[in-house]
Amino acid sequence: MQDNLEQHVALAKQGSHKDIEYIFKEFKYSISACAYNLCSPNFDFEDAIQEGNVGLFKAILSYCPEKNASFSTYAKKCILNNIITACRTSQSQKHQILTNAKTISEEDFYNNPENDFLIKEENIEFIKTAKSKLSKLEFLVFSLYTMQYSYKEIADMIKKDEKSVNNAIQRIHKKLRK
Repeated sequence: MQDNLEQHVALAKQGSHKDIEYIFKEFKYSISACAYNLCSPNFDFEDAIQEGNVGLFKAILSYCPEKNASFSTYAKKCILNNIITACRTSQSQKHQILTNAKTISEEDFYNNPENDFLIKEENIEFIKTAKSKLSKLEFLVFSLYTMQYSYKEIADMIKKDEKSVNNAIQRIHKKLRK
């Protein structure tokens, strides 16, 4: 089992989305258990889950099998450490303003015609900006990517290879950050 997991880790380090998903599924319950035990009024369960996921991702990236620790042991330690650090940070004095802030419910936000209008205007403005900064191919890739098509699906639709789609998305990120 451990050898199989370490093979998934090696492939995940090379960017295999399938293997990353496999590892996250394997550690889902470990992350949930750790998050459940460490959540508090200032650090809710969902935040703890996210921090655990970040810890697992860090473990995938930094794991060295040569150090004679199993990935499972190493990952659980990284998950725990990341959640504990985030929990301590959330309880520090400098975060009290955010901790005590009133949360806006989704209902308050989404049932507000002014917010609907502002969001629509911002989206229109962003699309205009994107269209002016991007080439026709990049804008097409951008449009398909924002509709949550995978790189492979986009590549098939535009008759290019996945590497071209990846390169286009990298250029899009650079151009739209400016």
